[in-house]
Amino acid sequence: MAQTETYKIELKGLSDGTYEYDFCLDDNFFAGVEDAEVAKGDVEVHLTIKKIEGNFDFKFTLEGVVKVQCDRCLDEMDCQIDAENGFTVKYGKENVDEGDKLVITEDCNEIDLSWYLYEFVALEIPITHAHPEGECNSEMEQLLQQYSGAKEEASDGEPVDLRWSELKKLIDNN
Repeated sequence: MAQTETYKIELKGLSDGTYEYDFCLDDNFFAGVEDAEVAKGDVEVHLTIKKIEGNFDFKFTLEGVVKVQCDRCLDEMDCQIDAENGFTVKYGKENVDEGDKLVITEDCNEIDLSWYLYEFVALEIPITHAHPEGECNSEMEQLLQQYSGAKEEASDGEPVDLRWSELKKLIDNN
């Protein structure tokens, strides 16, 4: 990831207490992530860190919008991000990432949150993302209809692929 300095938190200098940070994940942030599903966005992140006796409790609140590609028409579409996530960081003998618990070595002075922030956004994106019915690119919808093989409609209004109709005739003849 490029330009991660903005998303690094110095842990060694923090005394017990509560600390708050605000970040903005913009187009530059998402452009720096290799092979990312999200290329553009505007997400505000509020981070609260509570340090108690060497343990750091990270709580993230993310709100905003990212641009993803519609699965049907391939145009950009907005995807709302509204999430709360967190994890705990503590010092140990070796680096271990156990999901919501992160162990780092004593010589680690800071933590880079870039990848965690991207992952929190990515987890909020639905597996399938498509414009609401009727909002897709009309030219692309026409091309899909033309080349999909669905030329007829069944009694329930769903398109029927003519290839399946021909295969059904073989079953009915036996």
